Amino acid sequence: MEKGFTRIFWQALCVGLLTGLVIVLFRLGIENMFEFVMVHFYAAPLLFLLITTLGGLAAGFVVYKFAPETSGSGIPYVKISLLKSGRLIRVRTIFVKFIAGVLGIGTGLSLGREGPSVQLGAGAGSFIGKIFKLDEHNRDKLIASGAGAAIGATFNAPIAGTLFVLEELIHRFTPSMLFPTLVATVVSASVARHFLGANTSFNTALPHITMEGSILPVCIVLGILAGVFGVLFSKTIFFFNNFYSRIKIPNYIKPALAGFLTGLAGLFLPYILSSGNGSVEMLFKGELPIVLVCTIFCAKFIITPLCFGSGAAGGIFLPMLMLGSFLGYITGFGANLLGAEVNLVAISSLGMAGFLASVSRTPLTAVVMVFEMTGGYECILPLMLTAAIADMVAEKMKHKPIYTELAAWQIVHKGK
Repeated sequence: MEKGFTRIFWQALCVGLLTGLVIVLFRLGIENMFEFVMVHFYAAPLLFLLITTLGGLAAGFVVYKFAPETSGSGIPYVKISLLKSGRLIRVRTIFVKFIAGVLGIGTGLSLGREGPSVQLGAGAGSFIGKIFKLDEHNRDKLIASGAGAAIGATFNAPIAGTLFVLEELIHRFTPSMLFPTLVATVVSASVARHFLGANTSFNTALPHITMEGSILPVCIVLGILAGVFGVLFSKTIFFFNNFYSRIKIPNYIKPALAGFLTGLAGLFLPYILSSGNGSVEMLFKGELPIVLVCTIFCAKFIITPLCFGSGAAGGIFLPMLMLGSFLGYITGFGANLLGAEVNLVAISSLGMAGFLASVSRTPLTAVVMVFEMTGGYECILPLMLTAAIADMVAEKMKHKPIYTELAAWQIVHKGK
């Protein structure tokens, strides 16, 4: 028994190290590519449109030529793979997903890097499992651990990474799964902090807010709105999934179409380009007027599903957080107009948790992730209430977890 725990410890340690290094390189690759594109090409509209289109085309070609399973987010595919004992995870997915993600998201596609990161982490777990010649059951542990480690390193949120595995990927709590996941997540987050710094994902100081005064009704209203808009966002994703599946053009061209339309919209509204970290930072600093906030929310609400449905290698996790923060800001602004006195930055963070809980139906992960990303433990009670209400609204609207639904859609339409 002791030898077994020692062995799985070292295996999980290797998964955490490899995942952490890959995620650091992935993030730096996307950020540097996006900065290069914006600095050198954004001022020339036609050239910028060409870059976003070619970026989507190149990303699509790499995916569909070398590893079609790397299309889309990656999280649904990991869920399917775990159901089939990891037999679908190929080592090449690490390289293909990495390159396609940098090419697509780095040139402006309105997608997040967290979904691809999960598939990268799962690929790392599969790779380590093959090195140690593990059977399918034990390899699954490393695949799931790598996925959680990727979330921990991507968002500097190791607790949320662990909860993500238990609440989203495997839907059960077992000590044999918890131990390697904790080890891999802690190690990968430590690697990310070593290279990228120990700051939270969003550098903002959230005020201490309690369940007193006007905050309670604002949380209730925001929870309801986040629940409704989260379900509508999910329906929009499937609308574009079905739309692209009916277009009779080669699959690798579809991300190019998404790149062209995103570039066109981005010329007028650059805040919607790529994952959205910078836009959230600007929102938290109060640099965006309310009319612009509403416009960005509406545009991102459409353009992210449009990009996602194309099959480009990118996720919706971070765009969901961005949409939630903007919805929270709009709700808080409206509440203040009616006489409430709420902090808009704090309400924005509540919106993140509510929107994520509604779409993914993982309220615990949503709450923990937001307070880890913002350092806002002071807001834990309002966070919990908002996420719980949003999740309840999604349940009443008969909305199932987005990644479970995407996995089912993928099996039906792609035969995987």
